Amino acid sequence: MKKTIIISIIALVAVAIAAYFYYAGKEYTITLTESQLQEKLAEKLPLTKTYFFIFQVSLENPRVFLTNGRKRVDVGLDVNLNININKEPKPLGGSIDVSGGVLYVAEKGQFFLTDPVVEKIQVQGIPEQYSDKANIALSKALASYYAEHPIYTLKATDIKQAAAKLILKDVYIYHKELVIILGI
Repeated sequence: MKKTIIISIIALVAVAIAAYFYYAGKEYTITLTESQLQEKLAEKLPLTKTYFFIFQVSLENPRVFLTNGRKRVDVGLDVNLNININKEPKPLGGSIDVSGGVLYVAEKGQFFLTDPVVEKIQVQGIPEQYSDKANIALSKALASYYAEHPIYTLKATDIKQAAAKLILKDVYIYHKELVIILGI
């Protein structure tokens, strides 16, 4: 019995070492178009959350823009912002433009947008005393959404993708496509 277990462990280690040497130095490239990213972001929208007890933020209608040479994905979203002033909701609409980097979580084989930077906010009618808190609420809503919703998940049934679940080597945009390079 012990001999069988030891032989099995040695065989598994040998297969793992052989797989490592086979895939060492090899790269696996994933390319995602603007429309693929936009479709993935739209799956869980609209998203509505409340912040600071007075801001209800709704995000919807994502628009993805990929700019050649950048390592960040630009996303535009429609924003509905309800501010409760004196227990009266004041609905405001507009848009927000955000850029985000790409984070790879190897254990899950998932890619997320991360480190959102608000590039532009156009929401008319925010009272001046609430503008800073409104910006914080919008940023938190985006960071929360980005952290919970992957833009791409490696397919467990694809042997090449499963083997490449180790290291993110590079991310860049080329010909309006997000190019992700994985390898060992």
